[in-house]
Amino acid sequence: MKPIEKLENALGDPATFIVSTENISLLREWAKAVGKNPVDVAVMTPVQLANLYHARAGNDNSLNEMFVRIMRAVQVPGWNTEIIRLLCKEEIDNLHIETVAERVARLVMIPRRIEISSPTGSTVLNGPVHYMTEKIIKIASRGHPIMMVGPAGCGKTSIGRSVATALNLPFYITSTINEEHHLTGFIDGYGHYHRTPFRNAFEGGGVWVADEIDAWDASALLAANAALANGFAVFPDNPAPVNRHPDFRMVATANTYGSGADRIYIGRNELDAASLDRFATLNVDYDLTLEQLLSNGNQRWLERVWGVRKKVNEKKIRHVVSTRAIIFGADALAHNVATWDECEDIYLFKGMSKSDREKCE
Repeated sequence: MKPIEKLENALGDPATFIVSTENISLLREWAKAVGKNPVDVAVMTPVQLANLYHARAGNDNSLNEMFVRIMRAVQVPGWNTEIIRLLCKEEIDNLHIETVAERVARLVMIPRRIEISSPTGSTVLNGPVHYMTEKIIKIASRGHPIMMVGPAGCGKTSIGRSVATALNLPFYITSTINEEHHLTGFIDGYGHYHRTPFRNAFEGGGVWVADEIDAWDASALLAANAALANGFAVFPDNPAPVNRHPDFRMVATANTYGSGADRIYIGRNELDAASLDRFATLNVDYDLTLEQLLSNGNQRWLERVWGVRKKVNEKKIRHVVSTRAIIFGADALAHNVATWDECEDIYLFKGMSKSDREKCE
């Protein structure tokens, strides 16, 4: 028996094959055996390898068959051909089959298991996470300050918490700061010093999330910049500089790239070049795959929220349609907390004017 035949016997019927952690190594060996470049095989994702093996089942290139094969490969519950058609309508209309396959594979491949090694130990994160989580964890593990830029409610703060979990570090968060003492702390009228999350993380180690940094007071931002640049900070209770702890990690979130207010985020400030230069800046958008999993299986509500979000963006309506609308609305509907119309009012439109609401229909 030829080596390829032995491998295919071990992998099983290509038409019903499902990739798993147990057979991925065998699948890579098979890909090399059929003539694929070993370098290419080494970087191919499990979905790409599974699709390659599924192609052995026949020459049926219909979209439905391709969708089914992709779904079998990634094993994501709740996915069906209709949701894939909704997400890839433009590619399907133009019959860009390879583009559809690539886009769907990227959308549905939520990391279920992220293994991170750091000086503080190794950690495994299981379960659905935002598609940017692993990359941000790896950058933070190198000690690089990070600024995540994205719309409200897309999961930026949750990613920050995942960074702390993955690196086995305490988690601290500071919301919008209007004065410098909110960052460095203050001594009250009785002589007692009040610590801050920044002080705790900077001095003792930890992941510090600077939330909505583009809405901060300029003096507080300058103080944070100085601490990042110099490696030490001065606090009101002691004139001696406090050195930055080796395990201090800063993860900032923002809704803009420091360009100031826009039609949605009117309370945002401009950030100077020196501030922006401190950070590794990453775009974090809504994760459609994660939203699919968080919709509690309510496909109708999910598509309704996505449809309104699309209209809001197209019509440039000043309104935020975040992942929270999907989570809260689906939960309320599942537990009969509110009717469909009430959920739209409470979680989706939230006081939107009648004229703007009509534009979303």
